Amino acid sequence: MSVKKLWRGVLLLIPLAAIVIASLLFVGWHTVPAQTSAPVALENGWDKLTGQQPVAFQLQVAAKAQRPILPTGCEIADVAMLLEFRGKQQSLAKIANEIPYSDDPETGFWGNPFNDTGYTMYPPAWRRYFEKHLGSFTDLSKQPVSTFRQQLAKGKPIVVWVEMHGFPAHAILLTGYSTSTFIYNDPYTGKAERRMSSQHLWELMASQHYRAMTY
Repeated sequence: MSVKKLWRGVLLLIPLAAIVIASLLFVGWHTVPAQTSAPVALENGWDKLTGQQPVAFQLQVAAKAQRPILPTGCEIADVAMLLEFRGKQQSLAKIANEIPYSDDPETGFWGNPFNDTGYTMYPPAWRRYFEKHLGSFTDLSKQPVSTFRQQLAKGKPIVVWVEMHGFPAHAILLTGYSTSTFIYNDPYTGKAERRMSSQHLWELMASQHYRAMTY
């Protein structure tokens, strides 16, 4: 092989080596801003080359407080956060006035979210609203936490039902994960980027039969 051909081969390998090195630098945290299409999450660095899911990932979802407008409308506030993340502005009151109401939370909101008599509204009752405003609906109830990580890595925040703040039914919005924790927004406190272990999340979801949803 001539020296010229050898150097030509070396020059061709340099860009590939640069891509590999840059990709390795991306292993770890991935952060995706609001209104970003889902595939972006898996098109960064090492994930693009290997197709592997990021070991840690976070979506930038602005927090919303349910109080004082909806003292018992936590899941409504979660949906408002999710909508805003997708670039769709909807007020808490507007969502609350559009959803169905029922004495069965599987078919509509049980009680009144505008006061202390409200209870909750479970995933099946949200299907029509999600399909109308977000174009799709996915019931993640009783799915393992590994599925939550997969959905988050696709750019989809997840509403999960937990027992928290003294309430038997509360809903928070998962926005990210690491190897052993989940990141979430809590509408009751109005705070973003809270963290809890995967095990603790699973324990808090138990009384609500591991209900969860996304679009």
